[in-house]
Amino acid sequence: AQACCGRDPPTDGADMSRKRRLTAAFGDVPEDKEVLERSWRRGEHTDWKLLLGESEFPVHKVIVATGERASVFLAASFRKHCGQCEHTDLTELVPRQCWPHFEALLDFVYDGKLTISVSAWGPLMKMADLLQIGALFRQCVQDGSDLITPLAAPRMASDAVGLKLGGQIEPQVVQLTIETIASHFSMYKAADLSMLPLQIFVALLRRDDLEVMNEDAVFDFLVRAEDVLVGTFSWREADIAELWKCCRLQFLSPEHVVQVTHINAIAKEAVVLALMHRGTPLPGQVFPAPSFAECTEQQRERGREIFFLIQNPAGYAGNRPTRSVTHQLCDRFGWRLLVFPLGTGTGEPRNSKQPAAFIELVPEVDVDPAWTFPGVRYSITLVNWLDVRRNIVKEHTVEFSAAAVDNGWHRGWVTPDCMTQSQGWLSERDELCFRGHICILQAIDKGLVPNQV
Repeated sequence: AQACCGRDPPTDGADMSRKRRLTAAFGDVPEDKEVLERSWRRGEHTDWKLLLGESEFPVHKVIVATGERASVFLAASFRKHCGQCEHTDLTELVPRQCWPHFEALLDFVYDGKLTISVSAWGPLMKMADLLQIGALFRQCVQDGSDLITPLAAPRMASDAVGLKLGGQIEPQVVQLTIETIASHFSMYKAADLSMLPLQIFVALLRRDDLEVMNEDAVFDFLVRAEDVLVGTFSWREADIAELWKCCRLQFLSPEHVVQVTHINAIAKEAVVLALMHRGTPLPGQVFPAPSFAECTEQQRERGREIFFLIQNPAGYAGNRPTRSVTHQLCDRFGWRLLVFPLGTGTGEPRNSKQPAAFIELVPEVDVDPAWTFPGVRYSITLVNWLDVRRNIVKEHTVEFSAAAVDNGWHRGWVTPDCMTQSQGWLSERDELCFRGHICILQAIDKGLVPNQV
């Protein structure tokens, strides 16, 4: 038959490409969205129950036991009880501390959404391990480091130990939290650390790099802590005694040594040991160590403050340095005072014999040879023995590095003719006194502290 209007019938060729496409919009019903979302909360189409104490949680086996967020433990439980019962009792398996966070765990299994708070991190990590939910475990590991802040560290440490987190997680969390608390120790009150398990508290107080001004500050903290921990938090006297063992009595000031006699928790052996180490034994003389002595012989002075006494400074040659004891600053660095009592030999002749004083950083041997340490704030004070108002104080914030391990002032202290007892710059024993103070919190908080290679 002839086509209408003389045209050929359509073919499947090029003419088909010019066909109009169908367009239509599905009529969304807003209230249907929530109904159709995967959820355990409404109980629709659920086929299993999880029991936790008196609470029941209806779930869908196909969701909980399959997919990337599945629980290997529950999948095995479903197979074991198939046809026998329709519930799994988790009451004895999951610690009670974790129960308030079980709903958040189920939400994650169903929709993958999870915001982990400090209080939830430990319980979620524990349940991820117990129920073998790999995706949740990895999420907790990923978020854990960022959650360990100075404010959160005590809670994180307490949960890690109290919940006995599996694998290598517990020791890693303990190590990170102790480092965090130690580097910010002066910001804490005793009540802030009351939740710490005893072994962590002891490990913290034993650190050489504890952020305190000096050992007197540790003593003062423990005096306040004893009242708070015993009176408010019901710590045992025996536990308090363990904390007192961490105070390095041999490095206390004379004023604080007197106060030791008022602390019942300090054993007499500890006082004797401290006195032994404060004195200078005769050549060849060996003191028997009391039973109380654990590691006292290896203990060093610590703190962010160093008093450096230089005997007979006029007896030094020009450009001859002397160094104070080294205090631990952080994990990989120590610090000390570097002083040239009669100058470094630089500058004009009339100023060349002035004392020069510097802060010096001491890296460990395995620190990156190209290290830099920015944001270090320090001060150096030349102490006047007669009138502290005449103290000469210099302050600076600087970046130390492998190429510049010390920083300070070549001059500007006092000229040799003024270094006398009558003017207060020398003690009765002809001692020149420099005091150094250092702060690295800016570098710590910004994550700029150099590490090992």
